[in-house]
Amino acid sequence: MLGGTAIQASTQEQLRAAGMTVTNDGTKTTFLGKTGDYTRIGDANTTSHSFASEDDLVVTGKLEVNSVAWFDENVTFTFKTTHRDDIKSGFGASDDAIMIYETADINARVMMFMMDESDDSGDNVPAWVFGEETNLTNADLGLLDEVVQPHLVVVENAGKFVNITNATSVGASITLTTATGNTFDDAIVGDLVRVTAGTNATVGWYFIDAATDGTNIDLDRNWCTGAVTGGNVQIWHKVVMMTPKAIYLPIYDAAPADSDLDIDRDGAMALEVTQANGRLYWRANNGWHYVDATAGLSLPADERVDTNGHEFQLGETVKLVIDRINDDGSFHAMPVFGGV
Repeated sequence: MLGGTAIQASTQEQLRAAGMTVTNDGTKTTFLGKTGDYTRIGDANTTSHSFASEDDLVVTGKLEVNSVAWFDENVTFTFKTTHRDDIKSGFGASDDAIMIYETADINARVMMFMMDESDDSGDNVPAWVFGEETNLTNADLGLLDEVVQPHLVVVENAGKFVNITNATSVGASITLTTATGNTFDDAIVGDLVRVTAGTNATVGWYFIDAATDGTNIDLDRNWCTGAVTGGNVQIWHKVVMMTPKAIYLPIYDAAPADSDLDIDRDGAMALEVTQANGRLYWRANNGWHYVDATAGLSLPADERVDTNGHEFQLGETVKLVIDRINDDGSFHAMPVFGGV
C-alpha cells in the first residue's frame, strides 16, 4: 500500500497516482514526492526545522550507515555526539591532524591531539593555537614556521598587529622603517617582531624596544647586517607559547598590573623589558613582585627608604639588618643607612 493505493506493479503511473514518482534513467533511481512536501520515513514525528521541499527528508527513527557518508554542507547536532574508544577524528584533506581518546594505557587513558610532520612535505607543525576568530582565520600566522616540537600558543585578542613586505634600513641598525604611513601607530614596547626575509636582514625573533613614530620602530638589537630592502616582517601583540623545552611569557613595556589581566589571581607571570636587563614579575599574596637580572644588590622602590625614614642616594653606604628568619631557614633583610 502507498498513500492508500494498492501497488500491483512497479509502474511509474501507479506510484504517481499515490503522490510519489519513482524514475530510473539507467544511472540513478529518483524518489520524488509532491512539490513543496518533504518526504518522511516513519511516522513518529514531523519536521522540527520547517522542511518544505520535495528534496527534504525526515527519518523519524534510527538510521544506520554501514559505509562512508559525505556531508557537503553544515551538520547541526541538537544532542551529544559520541566518539568511541581509540577512534580517530581527522582534520585536513589527508587527516593531517588527529584527535583521539586513547585507551592503550589502562591506568592512564588520555585525550590526544597529534599531527604527522611527514604529511604535506613536512609543513605540518604540531601546534595548537588559541585566539580570536577574525584575527586567525585564513591568516598566515608566521609564528610557527620553524616549529618541530609541540607548541601550545595563545594569542591576544588584538592578534597580528601588522604584516610588512617593504621594511628597510639604511645599514646595520636596530631601527626598522617602512614607507607605509601610520603602520606603527599602535605599536607598543614589547610587541613581538618576526623577520622572515630581506636583503641583509637577519631572520629571527625580536621585540619592539621603542616606537618612534608611524613609520619607524627600534628593536631590541640589530636586525640586519647592512642596508635592507624588501624586508618581510610580522608584528604581534602579546603571544604566549608553551613547549616541551620552554615557556614563553608575555612581554610588557611596564610593570604588569591587575588591570592587564582578565583574572587578577596569584600565579600570574610576565616579563618586563624596559629595564636594562629585564624583570621577571609574578603575582603572589595579592601583589606583584619581581627579580631583576643585575649584578650587585637590587631592591624595589618601596625599600629605598629605610626604617628610619632615610631615602638612599647615589654614593651612600648601605648596611643590611636582618628583620625576619623564614620557616625554611632563609632570612629577609632591610637596608639601613650607614655602614660598618
